[in-house]
Amino acid sequence: MSLSINNDVTVWSRTPVGSKPLILLMHGLGSHENDLAGLAPYLPHEYATASVRAPLAAMGGFAWFPASPTPGQPQPEDVVAATQAALDWIDEHVDPATPLVPMGFSQGGAMVSQLLRTRPQRFIAGVMMSGFISEVDLPTDEEFKSAQLPIFIGRGDRDPIIPTERFEYASDWLHERSLLTEVVYNGMQHSVCEPELANIAHFLEYALTEENDRYQQFLSSVHA
Repeated sequence: MSLSINNDVTVWSRTPVGSKPLILLMHGLGSHENDLAGLAPYLPHEYATASVRAPLAAMGGFAWFPASPTPGQPQPEDVVAATQAALDWIDEHVDPATPLVPMGFSQGGAMVSQLLRTRPQRFIAGVMMSGFISEVDLPTDEEFKSAQLPIFIGRGDRDPIIPTERFEYASDWLHERSLLTEVVYNGMQHSVCEPELANIAHFLEYALTEENDRYQQFLSSVHA
């Protein structure tokens, strides 16, 4: 299955400038590009954002891949197809010299983990909000582990959509293979809260500082 992202509806806060990072916003199941675009004011203002629309129509909005009978366990081939569509969009619309941070909610969070695992050299960090990961091994997983990317995971302790074991699997898997920061928010369901956004902003300020080793490695590679 071949998918593509409609760039005509992408919501940009502004064009990325120089070596400043771009935050790629990826919405959840049944939502749309304007949803996470509203988070831009909560993020560090020096970074541009681009909120993209997922390629599949679903539930009155859009989806990255079809909903599965067991939430948090999508069909691997569907995730691969969506990931390729996102990478194709990145290759066409984002300067290779622009440091890139995917940030997604739920299905969008799953897309973040898959993007980082599939092409770890292209990204400098990732943010997963109530997201999960595919259990299927990828040929680039060792490369992903070697990259030691900073990743933030935030979720609620009362999420009624994604089973707790799917969150715990993602946490355990990423703890062994990345620089993981995880925060569980008391009383939060399948959503995003202001304390989480504040923590994400602080995480990004750390992860995207020019003193960060991963940031410097990326800049050195694109300007070599």
